Amino acid sequence: MAQCVEAGLVDGSKLYGDSSLVDAAASKESVIKGTPELIAALKRAYRATESKLEDTTTPESYEAVNDRLMSRSDPDAAAVRRGGGDSRPRYHHHRAIDDQKGVITAVETTPGSIPENKKLLELIEQHEKNTVSHVEVAVADHKYGTQENYVACAERGTRSHMGDASAKQNHIRSKGIFPESAFECDPVKDIYRCPAGETLKPRRLHWAKRTIEYKGAKAVCAGCSLRAQCTRASNGRSLKRHEKQAALDIARAQAHSRAAERDRRRRRHLMEASFADAANNHHFKRGRI
Repeated sequence: MAQCVEAGLVDGSKLYGDSSLVDAAASKESVIKGTPELIAALKRAYRATESKLEDTTTPESYEAVNDRLMSRSDPDAAAVRRGGGDSRPRYHHHRAIDDQKGVITAVETTPGSIPENKKLLELIEQHEKNTVSHVEVAVADHKYGTQENYVACAERGTRSHMGDASAKQNHIRSKGIFPESAFECDPVKDIYRCPAGETLKPRRLHWAKRTIEYKGAKAVCAGCSLRAQCTRASNGRSLKRHEKQAALDIARAQAHSRAAERDRRRRRHLMEASFADAANNHHFKRGRI
């Protein structure tokens, strides 16, 4: 990597992230089903046997998602589906490449059940360590554009050029009703004002998502002339505000910029070429940790 940097093949300031599922070197027939307790005991037994043969540890990224399934021939792989296909043992390969020439600068392989968006920050940190540079721009598709990733990038001084996950998720659900942008926030009074001029006050804190829920009075919403344009919920309209909403708003604005759209188009080309080369020339379609 140092040679790539010295040769000008790596700039380091702009990173593209993506991931791909890789079939494990285990057949579907090797997958057994049982209670979570049985599967956990079997995995402990397999790892105890492995530790006698070599120095192995459970990956830090392991999550007990498929706690009722286990492959006898590759217990570290997770049984997951790809597209509309069958569930089979797979790994998730997470990859970062540099903007300059598409050089791979950071990688991590996890069980297939680990979502790609959970590894963005680790890829950025690994990229910075390997290239001795600071990532100024992070580019990825909408699956990476979570509140957690947006806020983390904003706090570390990295521009977010990831697609917006919430824009994809809320498109159908919010179609035909007032968007959040139609509500005016008063940070001093800690309230929102709806298009009808009514007040939404903080009602509940969601610890896991680090958001505060704002709601109007149920009776007021029920009698509002704009209700049909505002909400379909029986309890009235509600909004959620992240505890670091200012940083989140900045990151989302960056994600919706023209520069971000251009970067995502370039990312698609570079990443497809990188994974195609791995599959065609480096046996990427199947593997084992």
